[in-house]
Amino acid sequence: MRSFALFVFFVQLLFAQTDLLKQKFTDKIRSITDQSDAIVGIAIKDFRSNEQILINEKEVFPTASSIKIFVLAEVYRQAAEGKFRMTDIQSIPAVFRVSGSGILSMLSDKSVSMSIRDYCVLMMNLSDNSATNLLIDLVGMKSVNDFAVKNGCNSTKLQRVMMDVQAAKEGKENISSPSDFLIMLDKLYQGELVSKQASDDMLSIMKLDKEGWLKSGLPSGISIANKAGDIEGIKCDVGIVYLKNAPYIICVMSKMLLNDSDGEPIITDISKATFQYLERAANSNQYGRRIPE
Repeated sequence: MRSFALFVFFVQLLFAQTDLLKQKFTDKIRSITDQSDAIVGIAIKDFRSNEQILINEKEVFPTASSIKIFVLAEVYRQAAEGKFRMTDIQSIPAVFRVSGSGILSMLSDKSVSMSIRDYCVLMMNLSDNSATNLLIDLVGMKSVNDFAVKNGCNSTKLQRVMMDVQAAKEGKENISSPSDFLIMLDKLYQGELVSKQASDDMLSIMKLDKEGWLKSGLPSGISIANKAGDIEGIKCDVGIVYLKNAPYIICVMSKMLLNDSDGEPIITDISKATFQYLERAANSNQYGRRIPE
């Protein structure tokens, strides 16, 4: 009986320590968002404890290039259905070549042929807009949106191809929410998006080394599978951080930025605060002592 009482005491002590640390963390990220005059949405999930931290998570934001996660998922879904193979080789017609991020628009006409999977790599790693437009044409906008809704992402809408400024002026913006991205990334991590094999391959592409605002808030050597987005007045970055023994999802979206550069420190500061909170929670004992690995 005494041993059980001690066990209960230690559990209560551990929860008390964690609750105090969590309160300090939530106060900190709310301070970051409150000090900004932009609108910021956050969705975080700690896979170790399954707890979530949510701020304006249902708010709808323009996604910029972060929408490419949904395009990627639909490509893999249609490949799984046998509509094409990820190894199929395809050239890129001139109609899909657009400016902005990426490299394909700078290459000579009729000089590029590569696999569907390679176009996915360019879309996710270099955020290549030309590759993205080819893939959107391949699978269809309606199919991307239907797949999002089927997975519970009801705020998500792909309404234009990349770099279609006129469509954006007409209100055809690509939109989503932190909670929708949380759903997609959770399914990816669990191996439930299309299939375990497809989920793992999508994550392997998203893990390829690249710069990003979430990554800027992490210590060197921490792996992240993410996709950032950046257009006028908008900054987003969503991903899975592979903290040892305590991986987590973090989605930070911002809009109505007074200056475009204001969004970068918001995302990076929230990323840094999240890592510091979850790393300490995972690697401290019930008294708050840091336990070395």
